Amino acid sequence: MQNRSIEPYLNCSFACDCGRTHISLFAHYIFEAGAIAKLPALLERLGYTRPYLICDTHTYEIAGARVEEALHKANISYTTHVLKSPENGDLAADEQALGSVAMANDKDADIIISIGTGTINDLGRYFSYITGRPFMLVATAPSMDGLVSGVAPLIFHNMKITFPAQEPLALICDAEIMANAPLKMLAAGAADILGKYNCLLDWKLSHIVNDEYYCDTIAGIMRTAVDQTMESTKGLASHDGKAVSVLTEALVLSGIAMDFSENSRPASGAEHHQSHYWEMQFLFDGIPAVLHGTKVGIGTVLMLELYNTLAQMEKPDFAAIRESISTRLSTEEWEKEMHRCYREGAEGIIALEKKAKKNDVEGLLRRLAVIEERWEEIKELAKTAPKAAEIYHVLEEMGAAKIPADVGIPRQYVYDSIRYGKELRDRYTILQLMWDIDKLNEEAEKLVGKYCQ
Repeated sequence: MQNRSIEPYLNCSFACDCGRTHISLFAHYIFEAGAIAKLPALLERLGYTRPYLICDTHTYEIAGARVEEALHKANISYTTHVLKSPENGDLAADEQALGSVAMANDKDADIIISIGTGTINDLGRYFSYITGRPFMLVATAPSMDGLVSGVAPLIFHNMKITFPAQEPLALICDAEIMANAPLKMLAAGAADILGKYNCLLDWKLSHIVNDEYYCDTIAGIMRTAVDQTMESTKGLASHDGKAVSVLTEALVLSGIAMDFSENSRPASGAEHHQSHYWEMQFLFDGIPAVLHGTKVGIGTVLMLELYNTLAQMEKPDFAAIRESISTRLSTEEWEKEMHRCYREGAEGIIALEKKAKKNDVEGLLRRLAVIEERWEEIKELAKTAPKAAEIYHVLEEMGAAKIPADVGIPRQYVYDSIRYGKELRDRYTILQLMWDIDKLNEEAEKLVGKYCQ
């Protein structure tokens, strides 16, 4: 069962008006009851004879055993590796988990199949990439937007880094399994998509300020995904099959958009910086992990507040901003703050800044000149942002987390993520703009005051 919004992008290549050729290797999408039973025939049709199955304790019980049964009935040899799920929180996509996958590797396997969503998907497609084998995914929940993307966010040396990964040839979704996923996972998937409201604004903002590559076609695909998700949210609370199907299609479109742009820009902005920062802090402090999309939803509310503020802001005194540059944190003071906030990951953050020079005075002055000249255009962009309260209400209706305290994110984490989350990536967002015009610390205080009572 395929939605017309996905069909045109299966195994496609086309020259776009943006001047680039967009390519998707993702070729097979099956979303229907009993979809797992179709896996053996698909493998045989594509010429693969020995899959290496990767799952965790939970996803093995949900779908892994069914996959094994289907392969056994079809006389297809396979090897299964089951990672142990933690008692509290979720499995982390880090060096330890990847090492476990590598040590259990079946070197004779000709295709890798992840059974799960989030972490299991990320581990499988990255392992496929580094071992040069094709990849398929049997999803167990529509909980994140990387179902079919060609990148994998992994934790490496205590840093959340997005690595190149293997785009799946096929996505297999058993409709019953997907619809019966826990509500928190359905809500996390929807929240991840709602975050695209912010990341598309960030992408366009960077196009205005930095002349970064931007594609209206890709942005349009992503807006379709968001629109579909908004239509599905009311049905998710009751596990409505149609709503879950619509959400899954939106998540697939998000991955296709990332593949077309050859990075995560259409699907990840400042809202993801918040999520990644909090995830790192949870790891540092031994706090059980929270679903990625759940954190993205909370971050989206915060970042849309910044866009709503920008939409009402008077034009700054740019002369005064330039004169006050010398009063900002010195390099030594900034590095001290990075060590406080990023702890074991601080050296990676400092190394990134030396390369990207996001906070370099010369770059700041250049950006300020553009921001001053195009201020009204930037404000008009900000006016297109949804109201943060609207997204808050949608999250509330789904029973999703809305504020940091809902999932145990401390006030200090939030304050620091707003001020310093931008250091995680060389990516221009609303956070960098607020820093450029010397408003970031002030806005961080306001947001913490409003959302972290």
